[in-house]
Amino acid sequence: MRARAAAAAAAALVLLAGAAAGCGGSSETVTRTVTTDRLPGTTTAPAAPATAPATSPTAPSGPGEGSLPPPDALAGLRNGVARPLGDAQSFVDALYQAGDPVKPSAVARLSASGYAGGILRDQVGQDPARGIALFRTYALALRDDAAASAEVGAAVEEVRASTSQPTRDLDLSDLPGAQGLHVDIQQGTLTGAVVFVTFASGPVVYGLQGVSTNTATLPEDEIVGAARDLYERVTAAP
Repeated sequence: MRARAAAAAAAALVLLAGAAAGCGGSSETVTRTVTTDRLPGTTTAPAAPATAPATSPTAPSGPGEGSLPPPDALAGLRNGVARPLGDAQSFVDALYQAGDPVKPSAVARLSASGYAGGILRDQVGQDPARGIALFRTYALALRDDAAASAEVGAAVEEVRASTSQPTRDLDLSDLPGAQGLHVDIQQGTLTGAVVFVTFASGPVVYGLQGVSTNTATLPEDEIVGAARDLYERVTAAP
């Protein structure tokens, strides 16, 4: 799960840039291309079209759509479909590139952590040439609080260890237990940026990831703000 993250992130940025360069390519086209390869922290497989019904190979359980930020959490995004992911296999299939040899071990790790359901939503940018290109959010339930906290640390360390690109820790001091990174992508003439924030509340792990391409502005403060709003909502006392 540690290998090839930086190169695959760059590949995803190339694909997204190509899709965006057309005559305003559809959100389905952009979603399918940007999620063909791995991004730091959460590797990706082709996403369902924005108009497709949300389905899962098994009956969904665990977090629902209310565990994600609202669709309008960031400006400049198209709508996206929240997809329930009822077991560890379907979660890994959604987040990892098809054929990735580490998928079996990832399924085993999440299963050992007591995977109890998840949900994911991809939203592509309305104008990825100037602003955010992709906003991916997810939530997954594990066995207990300890397993969820461990997954937060493992995800961030995975990003840090798997890329030679410059990284910067995000200041999340007001969100106890939350971790996040800003990753700059530069591979030849290709540039871009990724912001990744993750935290746990009880047995549930939450993740938010924003991607920009070339010199487009990635709204880091807004992404952190969306994470803060979600954190305050899910950790609020009943």
